[in-house]
Amino acid sequence: MNSPLRTIAPMLAAAGLLGTVALTATPAVAAPEATATTCRVNHLPLPQNATGYTTIIAGGDVKGRYAVGSVEIAGRTEQVLWKDGAVSVPPLPFGEGELRDVNSSGVAVGYGLTMNRHVVPVAWSAAGGLRELPVPYEGWAGDAFAINSRGDIVGQVNDPADVDDQLAVRWPADAPGTVEVMAAEGPHYGLGVDEDGTVLAQLGNYVWNPGPAAVWDPDTDEVELLGEGTFATEISGGYVAGSKPGPDGDLQMIFNLNGRDREVRALDTVTTVNRFGDAAGWGPLIERRNGSTLTLESPAGYPFVSVLSDTGIAYGKSAGLPVRWTNCR
Repeated sequence: MNSPLRTIAPMLAAAGLLGTVALTATPAVAAPEATATTCRVNHLPLPQNATGYTTIIAGGDVKGRYAVGSVEIAGRTEQVLWKDGAVSVPPLPFGEGELRDVNSSGVAVGYGLTMNRHVVPVAWSAAGGLRELPVPYEGWAGDAFAINSRGDIVGQVNDPADVDDQLAVRWPADAPGTVEVMAAEGPHYGLGVDEDGTVLAQLGNYVWNPGPAAVWDPDTDEVELLGEGTFATEISGGYVAGSKPGPDGDLQMIFNLNGRDREVRALDTVTTVNRFGDAAGWGPLIERRNGSTLTLESPAGYPFVSVLSDTGIAYGKSAGLPVRWTNCR
């Protein structure tokens, strides 16, 4: 599960549209009975000499054990990993780059820069070290955005000579050393991946002119658009966090690939969703699928949730400092 506030590599590019075809998605998971009313907050530890307010939490796993991000240490941005609330600085061989997401096995993904400033997609773990992910064409650049529990990775690739033509890709866990390109007219890029391998993508350019959000089933190569003007940030359990145009501005939405979509009114912006359809983002509450809410403890300021796991653990920031919430079910 990855945060939409991660830094996007400079290769992202121009807009495009695609027709809609049908997609059959995995049925949504029934939510357990919710009893909590308040999520308890604890500040996350930081490495020595880190500047807390510079911390970005980029992603985390569905079980809530791991999170990755970055922080400025003595004037230099370093990538950091939290496991069960404890922090470490991974010994990454690249001087620049980012870790954007991590799964429940502690495998993190992102991008690194080679000595000649070439952007390469990478995966890293404490046990296996750093490995470069393949690209579909020799010399192409790439960036890995998200990884699920079984190890499917998604992101985007592009010709360094043509940054306006990025393509959404998946690196499948069951075929190591291979890469799959979304069968759709580009440009487009992969944003997230559900536990069953379904890919969340966005057509067009992330910053200047995003096209509609889309869901790609790599097993059938079928792609479904979520509607004109839709924007997406995360997928989990057949639910997609995002927004769509409304009469007076964007509506914050949870799109349900297996049922009725719902507007989220309790939050300023929806950025993350778990497999039960609970939503979080900018705002002092988590909105459950049934419409009830949980209050986020945040005594020092307005909270932002980057990662909402399936186990009642969430990660984000409170008053500009990184925090971990528990009891969020």
